[in-house]
Amino acid sequence: MRDKVLEICRNIDDSIDFTSKELIDGGILDSVTLVEIATELMDEFDIDIPYEEITPENFNSIDAMTELVEKYV
Repeated sequence: MRDKVLEICRNIDDSIDFTSKELIDGGILDSVTLVEIATELMDEFDIDIPYEEITPENFNSIDAMTELVEKYV
C-alpha cells in the first residue's frame, strides 16, 4: 500500500522529496498539491476521505498518508 501511495504522489510531482517526514510542516507541499494528492488517493483507492481528515498530520509523510488510506479501504 505504501508503495502505491508513494507512486501516486510521485506521479503528481516527481520533483518533491516524498521521503520527508515534514511535507506540510516543512512547506514542501502547497495547498494545491495537497488537494491533488487527496483527490488522486480517493480516486485510486475508491474511497472518500472526509474534509476533516485533510489535515497536516495526515499528509505530513507517506506513512501518514498510507495510514489514512488504510483507514478507509
